[in-house]
Amino acid sequence: MTSGKEISSTEKLLDVIRKDKTPAEFLRTPVSHPSRKSGKFSFLKIPRRNKTISVGIDIGYHQLKLVKVAQSPDNQWKLLNYSAVSFGTDTPKGSAEFANFLKSELDKFCGGADGFNLWGMMSSADVEVTHIKIPKVTKKQIENAVRWTAKKNISFSEKEHLFDFEIQGEVIESGVAKLAAMVYASPKKDVQEMRDLFESIGYPLSGLTIAPFAIQNLFKTNWIHSIDKTLSTLYIGRDWSRIDIFSNGNLVMTRGIRAGINSMIQELMEGYNESVGITPPQGSSHEQSSRVTDAAENVYMDMEDARKLLFGLSPDSPSTKEVRARFHLEENSILDKINPALERLVRQIERTLQYYTLTLGNERINSIYISTSMNIYMPIINYISNQLGIEKYILDPLQPENPFVEGITSDISVSDRTSFMPVLGVALSNSSHTPNLIFSYKDKERQAKTSKINRAIFSALLVVLIACTGFILWFDHLADRKKAMITQLEQQLNQGIQVDEKVVSQVASKVEQEQNRLREYSKRYMGMAAISELTVLTPSNIRLLHINAEMGMASSPVGKNREAGLTIEGVVSEDVKSLEASLVGYVLKLQGSPMFNRVKINTSNIQRSGDVDMLHFELNARFAGNIT
Repeated sequence: MTSGKEISSTEKLLDVIRKDKTPAEFLRTPVSHPSRKSGKFSFLKIPRRNKTISVGIDIGYHQLKLVKVAQSPDNQWKLLNYSAVSFGTDTPKGSAEFANFLKSELDKFCGGADGFNLWGMMSSADVEVTHIKIPKVTKKQIENAVRWTAKKNISFSEKEHLFDFEIQGEVIESGVAKLAAMVYASPKKDVQEMRDLFESIGYPLSGLTIAPFAIQNLFKTNWIHSIDKTLSTLYIGRDWSRIDIFSNGNLVMTRGIRAGINSMIQELMEGYNESVGITPPQGSSHEQSSRVTDAAENVYMDMEDARKLLFGLSPDSPSTKEVRARFHLEENSILDKINPALERLVRQIERTLQYYTLTLGNERINSIYISTSMNIYMPIINYISNQLGIEKYILDPLQPENPFVEGITSDISVSDRTSFMPVLGVALSNSSHTPNLIFSYKDKERQAKTSKINRAIFSALLVVLIACTGFILWFDHLADRKKAMITQLEQQLNQGIQVDEKVVSQVASKVEQEQNRLREYSKRYMGMAAISELTVLTPSNIRLLHINAEMGMASSPVGKNREAGLTIEGVVSEDVKSLEASLVGYVLKLQGSPMFNRVKINTSNIQRSGDVDMLHFELNARFAGNIT
């Protein structure tokens, strides 16, 4: 049973809207955004209402990055806001403290979850991605063909992984037409943990993706122009690096390389200590080892020292002159010491590019976009480019000259801008062009099938409505003709012309018969017209379960004619916070229709179906008096 309280709360909101008054609890509190003075990058502009707004979320090692973008109806993008907030190692990502921190920052950045497409990014380290070719088969056989072929290329468990794929088009292999597909398998546990985290704080995700797909978004949305080009991107991370290859905006290859910034740090530390002949004492700590010297006053270098020296090479980093002076190292000496690690990294990149071009028979890659987890240092980037013999670019989609950025990032360094590159790509996500780890191929198929059925139903009802309208117009025309005949006869009578009463009686009888028949046709097709009107007015998040039409002809037990109208039963499926608001909006839409003059909610109560909360309702909609 539905409680009176549930009904009254919805009716109360309806009354407020009808009276054009807004209670205080419905007013949104202004949002204060972080400024750069507090250690956070921030920029804010109020978007226009006709734009779709998306927010990208990247939870890094020690920093939360957020980017907000808007898309206009003509598919032009615009950067609206960006923010970077650090959090300490004493706040584990699976803890309640971290969830509270995340919610607080999203509240500041978004002002609430409504009206945004929220996309998150998870680590790509455990997500298997590969590209395969399958024979051309029927649509029903594609999934089985992809799954069978993928199992020969990647290792995944159906119980522990979410398997999905994306068909990228037709290719010719040895003269045979085949279908190219990108397949990926992600750990169910990691995906579910991310979904649960955001749902627990009231910000459910629209999608979840990984870095290679986020970079693909930069090309697919034309944020970075890449049409008719084959290019590669290189990300140099902490413990590993990743090279991705794109053709015409599509990710066609991705490979992880077990070499990164820490390899260079290790090489610098070991190379220096070996050159000065110092080894650390057994079990020494950082504080102890930093004081270890030999007779020549050479200081032992540990990992933290080497990290400061390497990161300090960038002009965007704080000065490390004091550390360099302590170890008597100049910039060129540091580069020489990390050269073996750089060489190993370049050789693995080179083998990947050769495999793509020579082994797989694809066109040569002429450019590489480079980004890194440390601040940008051009000599390292130039070294990689020179060794590979291809043109290099810094992967900097937020450069102020970009028309989508409009100069709002001109006050931050190139290193800070490139650090926002992955989360910008996440913000540009859309299930139509971005692999979504929480919205699979099967989900897309079901959505497409539902849309097709809805379009067919709408088309059929539209045909019925047109037919009914035609009938009504035809009968109106007949009625006008009869009225004109009556008017002519009345004029003849007023002019004193003798008219046979028998003829007048027959004409009047025919007119009455035509009018009665017209009423019958109107009542007969009233139900179809009402259903057609409901189809147009009912939004996608409201599903109608049962419709009962009362045409007002029969008498009730007390002898009164029942009012003509509809009794509608349905459910609202949306975020639990906006269920009643959606129902209110639906009632107002119905009441604004010329077909109905009074719409009243009988019952409304929240029910749970599986893991989804839905608002079940029943309402009455009476036909307007001028229709019945």
